[in-house]
Amino acid sequence: MNFIEELEYDLDFREPKIVIKDNLCQIDNAKSIVMIGSESMTVEAGKKFVTVLGSDFIIREILERRLLIEGQIKGIELHYPSGKG
Repeated sequence: MNFIEELEYDLDFREPKIVIKDNLCQIDNAKSIVMIGSESMTVEAGKKFVTVLGSDFIIREILERRLLIEGQIKGIELHYPSGKG
């Protein structure tokens, strides 16, 4: 990926950006929390929905379009809204 492509990717607010480190999951471009369950949390992020799988979730931060989740993270699933991609 060249510099221009990387810059366009970083500035695309229609796609979720996800960073996972240890027991923290940062989701950028988050619009809303759709569902919170005992073993998953689903977030609308850009053109997709992001489901964080695991347990013991704590929302550490909610900033403008950024969500920081702490807990036992076991996986991530990406979903398109109905009728898309």
